[in-house]
Amino acid sequence: MKVVKKYGSFNSRRYGNPWVALVNKSTGKIDFSQKIGGYTGGHNKGEAGDLYIIEPVEGAVYAYGQKDHRGNGTELEYIQYVNGAFIPVDKTELINTLSD
Repeated sequence: MKVVKKYGSFNSRRYGNPWVALVNKSTGKIDFSQKIGGYTGGHNKGEAGDLYIIEPVEGAVYAYGQKDHRGNGTELEYIQYVNGAFIPVDKTELINTLSD
């Protein structure tokens, strides 16, 4: 198990639970069909916790984030698992990264 990001406590009425998903290599879309990780904070409670991936795959690209239900603060980030670490991937480079 590898931690993607640590979150502090947050207002659960404004922000959704942090999430993580695999990015489909052929379409570039976020694939929520399989559970690949989770969040250690209490569900819908706004508790601090770790966002993690259970068994990251070398070279795979993942997306993670947190929904802001009231405004423009929604988080969406892309990362690639390389040599045991998560490397940020800019959205403009996503297709190039997926085709490598």
